[in-house]
Amino acid sequence: MQSNEQNSVGNKIRTTILVIFLTRVGNYIPVPNVDQEYLINILNSTPILRNFYTNENLVLGVFSLGILPYINASIMMQLLTSVVPSLEKLQKEEGEAGRRQITKYTRYLTLFWAIVESVSITFALRPILFIWNFDICSQITLALITGSMIILWLSEIITEKGIGNGSSIIITANILAGLPNTLKTIFNSGDGFSILLNILSFTILITGIIYVQEAVRVIPLISAKQLFSQTENPTKTSFLPLKINQGGVMPIIFASTVLTFLTVFVGFITKLDIFSNLNINANVQTIFYSGTNFALILAFSLFYSNLILNPSELAKDLNKMAVTIPGVRPGNQTKEFLNKTLRRLSLLGALFLALIVTIPNIRSSYGFGVTSLLILVGVTVDTSRQIQTLLISESYNQTN
Repeated sequence: MQSNEQNSVGNKIRTTILVIFLTRVGNYIPVPNVDQEYLINILNSTPILRNFYTNENLVLGVFSLGILPYINASIMMQLLTSVVPSLEKLQKEEGEAGRRQITKYTRYLTLFWAIVESVSITFALRPILFIWNFDICSQITLALITGSMIILWLSEIITEKGIGNGSSIIITANILAGLPNTLKTIFNSGDGFSILLNILSFTILITGIIYVQEAVRVIPLISAKQLFSQTENPTKTSFLPLKINQGGVMPIIFASTVLTFLTVFVGFITKLDIFSNLNINANVQTIFYSGTNFALILAFSLFYSNLILNPSELAKDLNKMAVTIPGVRPGNQTKEFLNKTLRRLSLLGALFLALIVTIPNIRSSYGFGVTSLLILVGVTVDTSRQIQTLLISESYNQTN
């Protein structure tokens, strides 16, 4: 009885809200030895610091790294799992023990990324620090690393004892923190007609994102029992749902991570003496940035969809269960059919993501980008489904 009370929906929601509150408070604890007001003035000239901007009063907090190191570690772990046979075996064949081992490796990678990103931020701060020595450098780095690992721990608390996926919930909370500024931007955008137009376009954009994110291609399935049974109800049919956007927002996160490193690297290269006279037009830079972002999202979407759903393994699983697709023979023909269908769906989803993210002026219109909208929609839909499932389960337990 006590266990059921601890796992009730109300307790899970309260745990989630408390953890979100703690993560937001941590953003307002400044890192040591950094003049925040002076940092605001040079923020726009330092791309690596601009990614951790929180608000007008505080730039760099203890939790500024947030869940980013864990996201980078998860991306690297997924890529390694797809190319390293031992890790693939550990994930697919070792069951719960294998998943725990994968989680442990991901935590180690998170610590690695936290160290790399904290050191990068610390050295980016060097020009504005009045005193630079090993003690100050180590204090700033240690504060950022500790904050990142605390965020990882808090996200796992949400996953285990709260509602939804912890890392996704924390990302969503950080996005929603900018909602007041977004509303202020919309209502200060001009007269009543401009405000109405902004709200209408915003609503259409949200509706389109939900429609594409939730769209599925339904493939009917028939079992051997149904095929040979005369008494089987013909209306009782199984389906294989294939989402148009298999990867969700992950391809965008992949692309933005790679693009951030490319931006920092290009910025470092252009500061070298051999490129001191190089002057590239701002419009050319914008076009090149958008084109690179488009290509990366397209490539990662196609790659990630095959990583999530492997047509060969799916065809084998259907064959083992004695389930076939009507009009398609088991084995290689089923594999080719699934491969062709998945490739077309992935291309549609990839084009949608790439186009909608690279549409200009959306960020300036609403205060945050389409990536944030995609994350908000995906996390909101998944969390609402989980709450509904928990409520149904709780209601069923009470009746019994």
